[in-house]
Amino acid sequence: MQKHTLLILALTLSALAHENEFTFGLSSMSMHYTEFDLDGSFVDSEKTNALAGLNLNYSTRISDGLDGEGGLFDMDFSLYQGNTRYDGFYVDRYGNITGLANNKTTKNIITDSSIGYSETMRLDQVLWFARIGIGYRFWERELEGGHIEDYKWSYGSLSTGISGNLFTNDNIGISAEYHRAFSPKMESNMFGTFDLGRTDGYSISVPWVHTISPSWALKFDYTYQIWNIEHSTIHSDNRYEPRSESSFNTFNAALVYRY
Repeated sequence: MQKHTLLILALTLSALAHENEFTFGLSSMSMHYTEFDLDGSFVDSEKTNALAGLNLNYSTRISDGLDGEGGLFDMDFSLYQGNTRYDGFYVDRYGNITGLANNKTTKNIITDSSIGYSETMRLDQVLWFARIGIGYRFWERELEGGHIEDYKWSYGSLSTGISGNLFTNDNIGISAEYHRAFSPKMESNMFGTFDLGRTDGYSISVPWVHTISPSWALKFDYTYQIWNIEHSTIHSDNRYEPRSESSFNTFNAALVYRY
């Protein structure tokens, strides 16, 4: 499903002179979500080219780090909202398929929040970082007919990346992150709560930061993220939440304030 997308902390060599950094960004995110039955056949999908979102990030230097470069604490929050196109089937309150339901509208709210700690190290002309974090992800999926599904889980994350200056005021980086959910669930207002199977996420981000002044910068980044969810436990009435795969492409433009 989604990321949400999570923003990975992008550090620049010049930013290390500041103890704190606040980032506010506006985003557009495409989404492709597909569910599969136990035999691998198609169940349904959600697609859109544009969910509108906002992102907030705060980071502060709390130590010199293990190697004397920098140890940073960060907090991150993102919110996305909008409609997707649903292709699948109508299902009644008893779980019976009653017909095709293509080109229908689903209302979505996706939030992702996290906190983390990063260590940095200079490697010749680039800056390397490693981050460990914990977070919480929530997706409300309001289907036509009043059926609401809430996907929710806490997760742990590990990420690493590098950044370096292209020009005096321009810095570019690349980073990768792995997410692992803890006790993921899907809550349905019609069918109850389902304990989801193993849920993993992966993302790759490419940030570009243009420094305007010692205190201000513009940040643009692209993030590709996927979440894979194994099917849930099967209830006594043979109901279950299918296995799903989702992918997200996020473009974000942000204003950075350093102090």
